[in-house]
Amino acid sequence: MSKLTLRWPIVLFVLAFQSFCLLRHDLGHGAGFTHSYIYNSVWILEFNNSLAQGQFPPRWLHGAWVGMGASSFYFYPPLAFYVAAFVRYAFGTIDYPMITAWATYLMVFGSGLSMFAWLRSRVGDAWALIGALAYVAAPYHLVNFYVRGSIGETAAYMTLPLFALCLERAARSWAWVPGLALSFAALVMSHLVIGMLVFVTLLPAYAVHLLLDTPRDQRRDMVLRLAAAALLGLATAASYLGPAMLMQKMALLRIMWGHDADPYNWALLTPDRWPQKPFSTSMAWMACGIAGAGLAAVVAVVGRELSSPRREALAWGFGVLFAFALYAMPWPWHGFTGQFLGKAQFPYRLMLGMEFAAVTAIILALAHGRRWLLLVLLVAAAVPTLKGFSMHKDVIAYHLQQVGDLTPPDTAPHIACRRAPEEHLPAAFSGGPRYAVDPFCRTGFADTPLAGAQDDGARVTAASVFPDGSVAIAVEAVRPTRIVLRKHYFPTWEIGRVQKGRDPLVKAEPSQPDGLLSFVAEPGSHTYRARIVRSPLEKVCDTITLAALALILAWLGLSLRRRLRERYGEEGLLAPFRAFMRIRTR
Repeated sequence: MSKLTLRWPIVLFVLAFQSFCLLRHDLGHGAGFTHSYIYNSVWILEFNNSLAQGQFPPRWLHGAWVGMGASSFYFYPPLAFYVAAFVRYAFGTIDYPMITAWATYLMVFGSGLSMFAWLRSRVGDAWALIGALAYVAAPYHLVNFYVRGSIGETAAYMTLPLFALCLERAARSWAWVPGLALSFAALVMSHLVIGMLVFVTLLPAYAVHLLLDTPRDQRRDMVLRLAAAALLGLATAASYLGPAMLMQKMALLRIMWGHDADPYNWALLTPDRWPQKPFSTSMAWMACGIAGAGLAAVVAVVGRELSSPRREALAWGFGVLFAFALYAMPWPWHGFTGQFLGKAQFPYRLMLGMEFAAVTAIILALAHGRRWLLLVLLVAAAVPTLKGFSMHKDVIAYHLQQVGDLTPPDTAPHIACRRAPEEHLPAAFSGGPRYAVDPFCRTGFADTPLAGAQDDGARVTAASVFPDGSVAIAVEAVRPTRIVLRKHYFPTWEIGRVQKGRDPLVKAEPSQPDGLLSFVAEPGSHTYRARIVRSPLEKVCDTITLAALALILAWLGLSLRRRLRERYGEEGLLAPFRAFMRIRTR
């Protein structure tokens, strides 16, 4: 079976058809309701608006919370929303439920293609296609786009196999270092938490295999290549990673790690603490089933001569079991390791990497291990998997009954007012009576002017918002007076007093308790301009990313030139062009 060769058009058709069958309702009617439906819709709309306004990369969302703004893309991974932006501009003016559906389709289809590319060099085309089909239809994958709706995790399903492929190739060749750097950055920009969980669970197990699979005299070079790729990957992702990691204290992100989002409470060994039952119970059953599948692959190859493919199956199988053990234990999620692991919020996110590793291990074991034993064990592992998945049947049915955002009834109003996650409020926000009126759509601020003076020491004579989100404020003041804008404060707001030449800057500060943008106007009649600018950190990180991309392009160019010289001799890059011209002139 491993010798069967499949043409790419066949593979493309099969995977495209499978993805269509899984998402046919959404593709026809628009995405159905999920846990993240409102946020996905708002982010897609605002991300596209930011791109249309010439903001690149988009970070501050001016339209969020009825124009008060949100800092979402300083922190949230953007890759899935670039896919959504591509759908928006490729399809023209379609509504956000359809953008969400088609963006999800492209990423689900892409996950199948990337899984096929990862597996085919190991087990041949036929087994690779079976593995890709299983990966696309894996239980947590289905729960993700039917129930949870985390399109960032859907993007990670697509980029994880590419990362593994480039990691394996870079371990053997310097030519693949740029590919590993790009795939590393893509995984991080798909979902930072998923990337972290993969790096601490699956990566160590596979790294041991790569080390053992490399001749002793070449291991030093392998380590150097991987270290170079890691550094280059961090540099490539710096434009996102820098603000996401170093600007967290500027927003209300601390509220993300409460009781229901404390991974300690989700640990499998503490069922009495599980929140959100029966959802947490279903996740536990599914995790047990996936771990059972990984264990089945290990058992199927143990006891036979450990060839390279069987050792790799063991590595991925042990990776699944290690991730499952981390899910099970509460202690790593608090204390010293909890400083970074605790950011995961939900340990069930480990299942994304577990599914990738389990499918890889199973396909390798099917191709090189004891197949009948493996199949029997997989049937046993399917029991808890199906039990957990069946607990979502009502929610999945509800998803498939929806047409766009017509139900539940509060969905459309929350999208219309551009509701964003509470954790993206300013760090200085502490609530207040106007917030308490309506914490979702901020109707308590409906009568608040765009800009107003805190006392009678000044009068705002005019205030206007421009298409790029900047605000102009004309003020007449008899003494220094604080002016408050109906905009959420963030340190990247810059306020300048408009005059001839360079505008002198005025200090921007948060007001209490609402965390709104404010500044002190000087006596006299002046016009002030408030706008979002790139912070020094952003400029440094963007520069690092551009430098890394330039280095990658140069590296790829040199590699291409070398390969063309090896194939065509000294003519090098001109050889294909000259051959094409000879064909044209015949």
